[in-house]
Amino acid sequence: MTLKTFFNFTRIQTLPAALLSPIAGCLFALWYFKSFHFWPTFFFFIGLASINLFVSAWNNLMDYQKALDPEYKKWNIIVAKSINPKLALKICLSFLVVDVIVGLVVLFMTNLAVLPIGGLCFLIAIFYTYGPFAFSRFPLGELLAGLCEGFFGFFLAVYLNSYDKGYFFISFDKNWLMTWTWDFKILLPILLVGLMCFVQNFNIMFSDNICDLDQDIRNERYTLPYYLKIPLSLKIFTGLYLFAGLCILLAVCLKILPIWSLLMLIISVRVISNIQKFRAKQSKSETFHLQINNLMLFNASLAITLLLGIIFR
Repeated sequence: MTLKTFFNFTRIQTLPAALLSPIAGCLFALWYFKSFHFWPTFFFFIGLASINLFVSAWNNLMDYQKALDPEYKKWNIIVAKSINPKLALKICLSFLVVDVIVGLVVLFMTNLAVLPIGGLCFLIAIFYTYGPFAFSRFPLGELLAGLCEGFFGFFLAVYLNSYDKGYFFISFDKNWLMTWTWDFKILLPILLVGLMCFVQNFNIMFSDNICDLDQDIRNERYTLPYYLKIPLSLKIFTGLYLFAGLCILLAVCLKILPIWSLLMLIISVRVISNIQKFRAKQSKSETFHLQINNLMLFNASLAITLLLGIIFR
Protein backbone atom coordinates (compact mmCIF):
# COMPACT_ATOMS: atom_id res chain seq x y z
CA MET A 1 0.00 0.00 0.00
CA THR A 2 1.43 3.39 -0.98
CA LEU A 3 1.37 6.32 1.41
CA LYS A 4 -1.18 8.11 -0.81
CA THR A 5 -3.47 5.07 -0.76
CA PHE A 6 -3.08 4.85 3.04
CA PHE A 7 -4.08 8.49 3.38
CA ASN A 8 -7.12 7.95 1.16
CA PHE A 9 -8.08 4.75 2.99
CA THR A 10 -8.01 6.53 6.37
CA ARG A 11 -9.37 9.80 4.92
CA ILE A 12 -6.66 11.68 6.74
CA GLN A 13 -7.76 14.89 5.00
CA THR A 14 -10.84 14.95 7.27
CA LEU A 15 -8.72 15.00 10.44
CA PRO A 16 -8.36 18.82 10.74
CA ALA A 17 -12.15 19.21 10.71
CA ALA A 18 -12.48 16.55 13.42
CA LEU A 19 -9.91 18.29 15.66
CA LEU A 20 -11.43 21.77 15.56
CA SER A 21 -14.20 21.02 18.06
CA PRO A 22 -11.79 19.62 20.70
CA ILE A 23 -9.42 22.54 20.09
CA ALA A 24 -12.33 24.86 20.82
CA GLY A 25 -12.96 22.79 23.97
CA CYS A 26 -9.39 23.35 25.20
CA LEU A 27 -9.72 27.08 24.60
CA PHE A 28 -13.11 27.12 26.36
CA ALA A 29 -11.49 25.53 29.43
CA LEU A 30 -8.81 28.25 29.36
CA TRP A 31 -11.46 30.95 29.01
CA TYR A 32 -14.11 29.68 31.42
CA PHE A 33 -12.04 27.83 34.04
CA LYS A 34 -8.64 29.49 33.45
CA SER A 35 -7.25 25.97 33.43
CA PHE A 36 -5.10 23.88 31.10
CA HIS A 37 -3.44 20.48 31.66
CA PHE A 38 -0.85 19.74 28.99
CA TRP A 39 -0.22 15.99 29.31
CA PRO A 40 -3.85 14.77 29.45
CA THR A 41 -4.57 17.04 26.49
CA PHE A 42 -1.53 15.78 24.58
CA PHE A 43 -2.51 12.12 24.98
CA PHE A 44 -6.17 12.93 24.31
CA PHE A 45 -5.32 14.36 20.89
CA ILE A 46 -3.23 11.30 20.03
CA GLY A 47 -6.18 9.08 20.92
CA LEU A 48 -8.58 11.36 19.08
CA ALA A 49 -6.51 11.20 15.89
CA SER A 50 -6.24 7.40 16.20
CA ILE A 51 -9.97 6.83 16.66
CA ASN A 52 -10.85 9.19 13.79
CA LEU A 53 -8.48 7.40 11.42
CA PHE A 54 -9.84 4.07 12.67
CA VAL A 55 -13.45 5.10 12.03
CA SER A 56 -12.72 6.21 8.46
CA ALA A 57 -10.73 3.06 7.64
CA TRP A 58 -13.22 0.77 9.42
CA ASN A 59 -16.16 2.31 7.57
CA ASN A 60 -14.39 1.74 4.25
CA LEU A 61 -13.74 -1.90 5.18
CA MET A 62 -17.30 -2.52 6.38
CA ASP A 63 -18.79 -0.80 3.32
CA TYR A 64 -16.69 -3.10 1.14
CA GLN A 65 -17.89 -6.21 2.97
CA LYS A 66 -21.57 -5.23 3.20
CA ALA A 67 -22.21 -3.44 -0.10
CA LEU A 68 -25.09 -4.95 -2.07
CA ASP A 69 -24.97 -2.56 -5.03
CA PRO A 70 -22.20 -3.77 -7.44
CA GLU A 71 -21.73 -0.25 -8.83
CA TYR A 72 -21.24 1.17 -5.33
CA LYS A 73 -18.82 -1.59 -4.35
CA LYS A 74 -16.75 -0.96 -7.48
CA TRP A 75 -15.98 2.54 -6.27
CA ASN A 76 -15.01 1.46 -2.75
CA ILE A 77 -11.35 2.29 -2.17
CA ILE A 78 -10.49 -1.32 -1.23
CA VAL A 79 -11.59 -2.44 -4.71
CA ALA A 80 -10.45 0.68 -6.56
CA LYS A 81 -6.92 0.57 -5.07
CA SER A 82 -6.69 -3.25 -4.76
CA ILE A 83 -6.11 -3.14 -0.99
CA ASN A 84 -5.82 -6.53 0.68
CA PRO A 85 -8.78 -6.76 3.13
CA LYS A 86 -6.54 -8.52 5.69
CA LEU A 87 -4.08 -5.62 5.55
CA ALA A 88 -6.99 -3.19 5.88
CA LEU A 89 -8.16 -5.02 9.01
CA LYS A 90 -4.66 -4.94 10.55
CA ILE A 91 -4.46 -1.18 9.99
CA CYS A 92 -7.85 -0.70 11.66
CA LEU A 93 -6.90 -2.83 14.67
CA SER A 94 -3.58 -0.98 15.04
CA PHE A 95 -5.38 2.35 15.38
CA LEU A 96 -7.79 0.77 17.85
CA VAL A 97 -4.96 -0.55 20.04
CA VAL A 98 -3.30 2.88 20.11
CA ASP A 99 -6.59 4.47 21.13
CA VAL A 100 -7.15 1.96 23.97
CA ILE A 101 -3.63 2.45 25.37
CA VAL A 102 -3.83 6.24 25.18
CA GLY A 103 -7.35 6.19 26.65
CA LEU A 104 -6.13 4.23 29.68
CA VAL A 105 -3.26 6.68 30.15
CA VAL A 106 -5.69 9.62 30.12
CA LEU A 107 -8.01 7.79 32.52
CA PHE A 108 -5.26 7.27 35.11
CA MET A 109 -4.09 10.87 34.72
CA THR A 110 -7.54 12.39 35.32
CA ASN A 111 -10.62 10.73 36.81
CA LEU A 112 -12.77 7.62 36.38
CA ALA A 113 -15.62 9.85 35.17
CA VAL A 114 -14.11 9.88 31.66
CA LEU A 115 -14.56 6.10 31.36
CA PRO A 116 -18.34 5.99 30.61
CA ILE A 117 -18.06 8.70 27.93
CA GLY A 118 -14.88 7.35 26.39
CA GLY A 119 -16.21 3.80 26.50
CA LEU A 120 -19.47 4.81 24.83
CA CYS A 121 -17.64 6.62 22.01
CA PHE A 122 -15.33 3.63 21.59
CA LEU A 123 -18.25 1.19 21.19
CA ILE A 124 -20.09 3.50 18.79
CA ALA A 125 -16.93 3.80 16.65
CA ILE A 126 -16.79 0.01 16.28
CA PHE A 127 -20.46 -0.82 15.89
CA TYR A 128 -21.39 2.14 13.71
CA THR A 129 -20.83 -0.01 10.61
CA TYR A 130 -20.02 -3.41 12.15
CA GLY A 131 -22.41 -6.26 12.90
CA PRO A 132 -25.88 -7.27 11.70
CA PHE A 133 -27.44 -4.29 13.46
CA ALA A 134 -24.87 -1.62 12.58
CA PHE A 135 -25.97 1.85 13.67
CA SER A 136 -25.39 3.27 10.18
CA ARG A 137 -28.25 1.18 8.80
CA PHE A 138 -30.75 2.84 11.11
CA PRO A 139 -31.83 6.47 11.67
CA LEU A 140 -29.17 6.91 14.36
CA GLY A 141 -26.11 8.04 12.40
CA GLU A 142 -26.80 11.76 12.67
CA LEU A 143 -27.43 11.61 16.41
CA LEU A 144 -24.35 9.47 17.10
CA ALA A 145 -22.10 11.63 14.89
CA GLY A 146 -23.35 14.76 16.63
CA LEU A 147 -22.75 13.22 20.06
CA CYS A 148 -19.38 11.55 19.53
CA GLU A 149 -17.65 13.84 17.04
CA GLY A 150 -19.35 17.06 18.09
CA PHE A 151 -20.50 17.22 21.70
CA PHE A 152 -18.32 14.61 23.41
CA GLY A 153 -15.21 15.75 21.54
CA PHE A 154 -15.78 19.27 22.86
CA PHE A 155 -16.82 18.10 26.35
CA LEU A 156 -13.85 15.78 26.88
CA ALA A 157 -11.42 18.51 25.79
CA VAL A 158 -13.02 20.86 28.33
CA TYR A 159 -13.13 18.21 31.04
CA LEU A 160 -9.54 16.99 30.73
CA ASN A 161 -8.41 20.56 31.29
CA SER A 162 -10.72 21.20 34.26
CA TYR A 163 -11.42 17.80 35.86
CA ASP A 164 -9.84 19.00 39.11
CA LYS A 165 -12.68 21.52 39.56
CA GLY A 166 -14.82 18.60 40.76
CA TYR A 167 -18.00 19.34 38.77
CA PHE A 168 -18.07 15.88 37.15
CA PHE A 169 -16.15 13.54 39.38
CA ILE A 170 -16.12 9.98 40.71
CA SER A 171 -14.64 9.47 44.17
CA PHE A 172 -14.52 6.67 46.76
CA ASP A 173 -14.59 6.90 50.55
CA LYS A 174 -12.62 4.65 52.91
CA ASN A 175 -15.32 1.97 52.67
CA TRP A 176 -15.12 2.03 48.84
CA LEU A 177 -18.54 3.64 48.51
CA MET A 178 -18.64 5.51 45.22
CA THR A 179 -19.87 9.08 44.83
CA TRP A 180 -20.46 10.48 41.36
CA THR A 181 -20.72 14.27 41.45
CA TRP A 182 -22.70 16.15 38.77
CA ASP A 183 -22.61 19.92 39.28
CA PHE A 184 -25.20 21.14 36.79
CA LYS A 185 -24.42 24.78 37.53
CA ILE A 186 -21.14 24.16 35.69
CA LEU A 187 -22.23 21.36 33.36
CA LEU A 188 -25.11 23.32 31.79
CA PRO A 189 -22.88 26.13 30.39
CA ILE A 190 -20.61 23.47 28.86
CA LEU A 191 -23.72 21.75 27.47
CA LEU A 192 -24.91 24.99 25.84
CA VAL A 193 -21.64 25.54 23.97
CA GLY A 194 -21.29 21.83 23.22
CA LEU A 195 -24.70 21.84 21.55
CA MET A 196 -23.30 24.17 18.89
CA CYS A 197 -20.63 21.58 18.05
CA PHE A 198 -23.27 18.83 18.15
CA VAL A 199 -25.35 20.63 15.51
CA GLN A 200 -22.43 21.00 13.09
CA ASN A 201 -21.54 17.29 13.15
CA PHE A 202 -25.19 16.22 13.10
CA ASN A 203 -25.73 18.28 9.95
CA ILE A 204 -22.61 16.88 8.28
CA MET A 205 -23.96 13.34 8.61
CA PHE A 206 -27.52 14.49 7.86
CA SER A 207 -26.53 16.21 4.60
CA ASP A 208 -24.36 13.22 3.66
CA ASN A 209 -27.30 10.86 4.10
CA ILE A 210 -29.62 13.21 2.21
CA CYS A 211 -27.25 13.12 -0.76
CA ASP A 212 -26.83 9.33 -0.55
CA LEU A 213 -30.49 8.48 0.01
CA ASP A 214 -31.07 6.53 -3.24
CA GLN A 215 -27.76 4.70 -2.96
CA ASP A 216 -28.39 3.86 0.71
CA ILE A 217 -31.77 2.34 -0.15
CA ARG A 218 -30.14 0.09 -2.74
CA ASN A 219 -27.71 -1.06 -0.03
CA GLU A 220 -30.54 -1.53 2.50
CA ARG A 221 -29.42 1.35 4.69
CA TYR A 222 -32.44 3.20 6.03
CA THR A 223 -31.14 6.46 7.46
CA LEU A 224 -33.03 9.41 8.92
CA PRO A 225 -33.81 11.11 5.55
CA TYR A 226 -35.49 7.87 4.42
CA TYR A 227 -38.08 8.23 7.19
CA LEU A 228 -38.39 12.03 7.21
CA LYS A 229 -38.32 12.45 3.41
CA ILE A 230 -36.28 15.17 1.71
CA PRO A 231 -38.54 18.25 2.22
CA LEU A 232 -38.80 17.80 6.01
CA SER A 233 -35.12 16.82 6.24
CA LEU A 234 -34.10 20.11 4.60
CA LYS A 235 -36.28 22.09 7.01
CA ILE A 236 -34.69 20.40 10.03
CA PHE A 237 -31.24 20.82 8.48
CA THR A 238 -31.81 24.59 8.15
CA GLY A 239 -33.48 24.94 11.53
CA LEU A 240 -30.52 23.40 13.33
CA TYR A 241 -28.20 26.08 11.96
CA LEU A 242 -30.60 28.71 13.31
CA PHE A 243 -30.57 26.91 16.68
CA ALA A 244 -26.75 27.06 16.75
CA GLY A 245 -26.88 30.81 16.11
CA LEU A 246 -29.33 31.30 18.99
CA CYS A 247 -27.00 29.28 21.24
CA ILE A 248 -24.18 31.72 20.44
CA LEU A 249 -26.31 34.73 21.39
CA LEU A 250 -27.54 33.09 24.60
CA ALA A 251 -24.03 32.01 25.63
CA VAL A 252 -22.68 35.54 25.12
CA CYS A 253 -25.59 37.09 27.03
CA LEU A 254 -24.98 34.70 29.94
CA LYS A 255 -21.22 35.47 29.79
CA ILE A 256 -20.44 31.82 29.08
CA LEU A 257 -18.68 32.93 25.91
CA PRO A 258 -16.69 36.18 25.58
CA ILE A 259 -18.25 39.18 23.88
CA TRP A 260 -15.79 38.49 21.05
CA SER A 261 -17.89 35.46 20.11
CA LEU A 262 -20.45 37.80 18.59
CA LEU A 263 -17.93 38.07 15.75
CA MET A 264 -18.99 34.53 14.85
CA LEU A 265 -22.13 36.07 13.39
CA ILE A 266 -19.95 37.51 10.61
CA ILE A 267 -19.63 34.03 9.11
CA SER A 268 -23.45 33.79 8.89
CA VAL A 269 -23.38 35.37 5.41
CA ARG A 270 -21.20 32.56 4.08
CA VAL A 271 -23.02 29.87 6.06
CA ILE A 272 -26.45 31.00 4.81
CA SER A 273 -25.17 31.04 1.24
CA ASN A 274 -23.89 27.46 1.61
CA ILE A 275 -27.21 26.37 3.12
CA GLN A 276 -29.16 27.90 0.24
CA LYS A 277 -26.98 26.17 -2.34
CA PHE A 278 -27.47 22.81 -0.62
CA ARG A 279 -31.23 23.29 -0.33
CA ALA A 280 -31.35 24.05 -4.07
CA LYS A 281 -29.37 20.92 -4.99
CA GLN A 282 -28.40 17.98 -2.80
CA SER A 283 -25.36 16.53 -4.53
CA LYS A 284 -22.42 14.67 -3.01
CA SER A 285 -20.04 15.99 -5.65
CA GLU A 286 -21.35 19.56 -5.92
CA THR A 287 -22.83 20.80 -2.64
CA PHE A 288 -22.04 18.37 0.20
CA HIS A 289 -18.58 19.87 0.70
CA LEU A 290 -20.26 23.18 1.54
CA GLN A 291 -21.51 21.68 4.80
CA ILE A 292 -17.96 20.63 5.69
CA ASN A 293 -16.99 24.24 5.00
CA ASN A 294 -19.75 25.37 7.37
CA LEU A 295 -18.45 23.10 10.13
CA MET A 296 -14.89 24.37 9.72
CA LEU A 297 -16.06 27.99 9.59
CA PHE A 298 -18.13 27.57 12.73
CA ASN A 299 -15.65 25.63 14.87
CA ALA A 300 -12.68 27.70 13.73
CA SER A 301 -14.49 30.97 14.49
CA LEU A 302 -15.51 29.60 17.91
CA ALA A 303 -11.88 28.75 18.66
CA ILE A 304 -10.57 32.10 17.40
CA THR A 305 -13.09 34.18 19.37
CA LEU A 306 -12.35 32.17 22.53
CA LEU A 307 -8.66 32.87 21.98
CA LEU A 308 -9.45 36.59 21.63
CA GLY A 309 -11.40 36.40 24.87
CA ILE A 310 -8.41 34.80 26.63
CA ILE A 311 -5.92 37.36 25.26
CA PHE A 312 -8.11 40.44 25.94
CA ARG A 313 -9.74 39.20 29.13
